[in-house]
Amino acid sequence: MVSVDHFLQLFTALVFAVAIFLFVRIYRDSKKAHPAEDGLTPLFEEQAGARFDYLNLTIPFVRHAIYDDFVVISTRKRYYKLNFNQIARFEVKRHVFSIGITYYHNISGIPKKLIVWTTNPGWVSSLLESKGVST
Repeated sequence: MVSVDHFLQLFTALVFAVAIFLFVRIYRDSKKAHPAEDGLTPLFEEQAGARFDYLNLTIPFVRHAIYDDFVVISTRKRYYKLNFNQIARFEVKRHVFSIGITYYHNISGIPKKLIVWTTNPGWVSSLLESKGVST
């Protein structure tokens, strides 16, 4: 007969294995480039965290990439491509635990404010300014 302690150990191991599997799967899926990016090399790319409306995702579940003509913010299920001429402005702001780049844009159908918890706000800011995006 299986003891309660043995059952709890097996159950704990199973939950831990499932959690690891889901973490790896979500992480790998978040790193994938969209077909619109095929053949292009980003000027900057990172795994970051982000906030879209009320959804808050931590590092490393968001992909943040800056190309010659646009910015990409993507997750496993979401893909936002912002051409530089669609970004009204951006803002670098200190939040509770990290520094975020807030993108304000004029694209309908997606959250008006996209916050990315970047690991390198200075570099992102200088890249965006060099592309003519205002602060």
